[in-house]
Order: sequence, then structure tokens, then C-alpha cells
Amino acid sequence: MSDEIQFGTDGWRAVIADGYTFANVRRVTEAIAVAGRELHPPEGVDGNALVVGYDRRFLSKEFATTVADILRTAGYRVILSNQPTPSQTISFTAWKQRLLGGVMVTASHNPAKYNGLKFKAWYGGSGLPEMYQAIAAHLGQKLVREGGSLGEENILDDYLEGIGHHLDLEKIRNARLSILHDPIHGVAAMLPSRLLGLDYIGAARIIHPTAGTLIEQTVVDSIRGEVNPGFGGVNPEPIPENLLAAQNVMLSGEYDMAICNDGDADRLGILDERGEFVSPHKIIALLALYLIRVKKQEGEVVKTFSTSRLIEKVARALGVQLHETAIGFKYVADLMLTRKIVIGGEESGGIGFGFFLPERDGVLSGLMVAECLAHYGQPLSDIVRGMEDEFGALHYNRRDLQRPMAQSARLIEKIRAGALDSVFGPDLVNREEKDGVKLNFQDGSWLLFRKSGTEPIIRIYCESPYAGRVESMLQKATEQLDAS
Repeated sequence: MSDEIQFGTDGWRAVIADGYTFANVRRVTEAIAVAGRELHPPEGVDGNALVVGYDRRFLSKEFATTVADILRTAGYRVILSNQPTPSQTISFTAWKQRLLGGVMVTASHNPAKYNGLKFKAWYGGSGLPEMYQAIAAHLGQKLVREGGSLGEENILDDYLEGIGHHLDLEKIRNARLSILHDPIHGVAAMLPSRLLGLDYIGAARIIHPTAGTLIEQTVVDSIRGEVNPGFGGVNPEPIPENLLAAQNVMLSGEYDMAICNDGDADRLGILDERGEFVSPHKIIALLALYLIRVKKQEGEVVKTFSTSRLIEKVARALGVQLHETAIGFKYVADLMLTRKIVIGGEESGGIGFGFFLPERDGVLSGLMVAECLAHYGQPLSDIVRGMEDEFGALHYNRRDLQRPMAQSARLIEKIRAGALDSVFGPDLVNREEKDGVKLNFQDGSWLLFRKSGTEPIIRIYCESPYAGRVESMLQKATEQLDAS
């Protein structure tokens, strides 16, 4: 049965009632309990204590209760969240209370039919690959010990207080901003309002009553804040195709920005005052500028291999070291554990701050954008345009193509061998193989090919100073794939 349970880079996910059953949740939790006894946290960390949380998905609370009870039976002191909460709350609680770690019941941004388990460790971030390897190795084993305990606590408020220390909440409140929040029915619902100490009005669609008049302080209105395990028929991922509801509200012209989060609130999507999606690439660059240039934060910047070179340009102008990692926030988090990182991020909207936790945080990063907006006192589109005027605008897109794995592998080998160098233009400078194969061109354009190791999918990424070249190169890449 162990073959039914496969661990990815951030835990185990499966379809509810198929692979994700109470029986398999028990098996994974039992393996976590056994593996936890082999971990070696630093002195001062309670190696016998774990925290358990859950999101708003179907039966997540019931699954979390099962997880907590199994860990108690294994002899652990278990803290169970008394309400749905963001994944990073588990990381924060483990770090703040100096616990061995925690388990989060969530499938993050995946479709509603999925659920999953994430393991978080004492340093305030996701479990390391070797931790998941140990959990996988102990599948089928069970530990029963005396002395375990289980209690429910409100861990959410402590987390909110923690991120509040890293935000100028007064500046945001006094900026008289009109902010729309779209949690896509996830656990971020109400959190920006609570952090700002504002009254929250829950409704399916809200236009605040002060529209057209001078408001005395910032207001945060919400859509899709109610519990809906089906997420309203969309995937709870804050990317353009899932944010049409928020974009329609933004067309009223009554809001300065929209903060959008995924199902477990560790990812961020931003809409400007026109309802236009502002890519995570631009948000990472903008926040790096704000934190280092304006707030005088000291440290370094990190981005993943598939993320925009705009961030590289910003780091160079700021005179700070830029790190580029393989794709996946876990590599960003690894650097946060060993380096002084101001900000790190990935193209999927995961953004973290080294001064808080080595963890993605869609709530903190969303309100940091609001603080940035409050500081500059300009429309978000103008702020972004000013950044692009200073550093140069770059155009970006990617294609996720379903093709047989062997076909994708043939294309990758051709690219690696240089057989297709002349296809994409005469100005190829070099190729990089940090994660997939990237072709770099003289004009600043690049093309990245990266196939999945487990699914028949190949992802092709492209960025260029010229919008037309992006689509042209992606189309040529697709044609070469189909000819392979």
C-alpha cells in the first residue's frame, strides 16, 4: 500500500475518497510520529510537542482531529488549532513555541477534490526533503506511547500579532485606501481586516457604502469569504483565470487594489486599480525595492530559476547580492535558514521574508503591497510603470503542455545538445541547466524548458523585452516539441 502514498516537495496530496482516505491519513500520521522520534532539534526545542492545523476543505477538520489523536497516542503533546488557519500559522506556532514541528491538513491551491498533509519543522518552515524521506520510509509502522496529551488552542491570533509587528499598520490605515480582498473561499478570509483592526462585513459581494465620498481610513471589503469546500467551481489559486470575480468588482473603479490568496493563504495574487493582474515577478521586484530602498532593510534577495530577470536588475541597482535557486520555494527557504535574506519568491506567487519566517506568506506579502501603496501615494499601475521605466519592462509567459514523457525528454535532449540553437534566433549567448535547460539570448530574452519527472507535462517559460518575441519563441518551442 505504500505505493499509494507519494510525497512531493511540500507533503502528500491525493484525491479525497480515492488515495486521500482516513486510513491513509492514519498511515501517514503514524509514519510522521515514528520519524519525529528520529529528528534532532536544537536545544530548547520540545521534541515531544507538535501542532496540528487545517484549512476549509471537505472534512479537513475531521482529518485534522484524526491526525491529532494519532500523535497523542504516540506520546506527543499535541496542540490542535480551534479553527481553520493558514499553513504558515503552523510554521509560526512551531517556531514561536519552540515545538518539534507541526502537521497541516491542506491541499493548498490544488482543486477541491484534493486534500493533503504538510509537515512543518521547528525552524518555522516546511519539512526538509530528508524529513519527508524519513516519513516515507516509516510508512506501515506505528508508535504507541504513554504520556500523550491533546488540547485545542487559538493559534491564529498569535500568528496575526506576529506578522503585525512587521507591517506599518497605522500607515496603511491612514492612507485611506479602498482594498478588495478575495480569499477564494480559503482560510485568508477576514484576515487583512482583522490585522488592520477594521470592521468586517461578510457578504457574497460588497461595494463599500463610502464609495464616491472621502473615506476617513482604509477600508477592506471582501468577496468569496464564506466557507465553500468547492471553492465556487474554480481552483483556489490566485492566477488570472481564477480571479474573474475580483476583476469584475475592480471594474467599478472604486478600489485601489485587490489582494487575492490561495486556499491555505501562502500564495498571493494582486490586481491593480484597473483590475489588471500584476504578476508575482513584478510584486517581488517592487517589494524588494520598497523594503531595501525605502525601509532600509539589510540583506540579500533570492529568486527561483523560472522567475523574471527584473528582480536581478533591481538587486543589482540596490547593490545587494542576488541568489537564484532551482524551482520551488523550498530552495528559497533553505537559503533563508543560512543567509540574511530580505525577500525571496517564486513565479507562482509564493513570497517570503527572511525577517519573519523561511516560509511563503500570502497574508503578510499582500499587506506589504498595501503598505507600499500607502507609502508612494500613487495608483499601483503608476508605481509599477515607474519601476519599469527605471529598470526596463520585461514580458513573460509560459505554456504547460501535456505530452508523453518520452517526447518531452527527446526535446530536452535536443536543446541540451545544441541541436536547436538556430531555431530561436542567431543571438544565443549560452545555456544554463540549474533546473531544466534555459537558453539565454543577447537581447535579454530567455527560454526555459522543464519537464515533470512524474507527469506527462512539460513547462516552457519565456521572457523578453519584446512582447512579440515571447509568443513567437513559445510557438516555435511548441512546434519543436510536437516534431520530437
